[in-house]
Amino acid sequence: DVLDAAGTKWNFLPFKPGLVGGHCIGVDPYYLTHKAAEIGYHPEIVLAGRRLNDGMGAYVAQQAVKTLLKRRIHVDGARVLVAGMTFKENCPDVRNSRVIDVVRELEGFGCTVDIHDPWADVEATRAEYGLELVKDPEHRVYDSILLTVGHDCFREKGPQYFRQFGKPKHVLFDVKAIFGQDETDMRL
Repeated sequence: DVLDAAGTKWNFLPFKPGLVGGHCIGVDPYYLTHKAAEIGYHPEIVLAGRRLNDGMGAYVAQQAVKTLLKRRIHVDGARVLVAGMTFKENCPDVRNSRVIDVVRELEGFGCTVDIHDPWADVEATRAEYGLELVKDPEHRVYDSILLTVGHDCFREKGPQYFRQFGKPKHVLFDVKAIFGQDETDMRL
């Protein structure tokens, strides 16, 4: 609702919550803060923004786990499908992807995590993170499905495409808010 209201302004840029990674936005603020510190300025707002973004992967995973628990789905051993591995939409680059933070946090809770991303570079994902991508996720086996990257191909398929992979009592978490609020179980 807030983004819709702000969108009535002529020059509004519709930034949405999500995972901030890549080789620019996730890194460049540290160059700025380093140089600022050299001249005696401490840019607390920039540093606070980075702290918030750096913790977003763990936050996303924790919110997913809380929802599983509320639905009385056993977390240890839960099967989770993460849809999206790249650092941004419609791009094969997985360098500095913050999706890995979500995956590792879920694994820390004892979840079995599969990753599906038709855009992601398979070899780079294996080399960088030691992870194998799932080309065709199994139907009706996942306790939770997390949409972590808003690829156009994911938007076009719609939420029902992802729901087919879930067990009858699954949780569909639209991290990037690519679908309507009433079409998924949770979003940022």
